[in-house]
Amino acid sequence: MESGDMDGAEKVLASIKYPNLLYKPIRSVYFTLKGNLAMMKQDFDGAEKLMKKGLDLGMPMKEAEGASLLQMGMLAMQKNDLKQAESYIRQALRKGLPDKENQAAAFLQMCSLMMNKREFRAAKDFFRKAKALKPTTPQLVDQIKQIEKYISRIPG
Repeated sequence: MESGDMDGAEKVLASIKYPNLLYKPIRSVYFTLKGNLAMMKQDFDGAEKLMKKGLDLGMPMKEAEGASLLQMGMLAMQKNDLKQAESYIRQALRKGLPDKENQAAAFLQMCSLMMNKREFRAAKDFFRKAKALKPTTPQLVDQIKQIEKYISRIPG
C-alpha cells in the first residue's frame, strides 16, 4: 500500500479469510486499511463502518488513532454531517497526528467548518495555525492559497 500498489494490497487483505482470529491490534489495522481502500473507491458508508470497527478495537499506535479520527472527520464532511465532522477532527487534534501535513489538513478542515458556522475569529485562528505549519502537499498549498484570498475579507 505504501508503494502505491493498491491492487496488490487489496489482494493481500482479501486473502485474510478470518479477520476475527487476528490479534486485536493487527485486526484494528486490518479494518482501518479496508476502510482506506473503501474510501478510495468512494464507498463512504462502507469505509465509515470499517474505520469505526478499527477505532473501536483500539489503535496500536496513538498517532494512527489520530489519523483515523481525521479520516472519519473527512468522511463525515463528505456526507455533509458537519457536527460529527467537527467532533472527529477535534478528537484527532487532541490525540495527536503523525506529521505536519496531517495537522495542517485538520486545521484547514476546522477552518472551513468554522466558516460554515459563521465563527470567523475561530476560522482565522485555525487558518493561521495551518499556514504556520508550512505544508508542502500540493492540495494543501492550493487550499491555503484559495482560503487566503477569501479570509482577508471576513470580519472578526
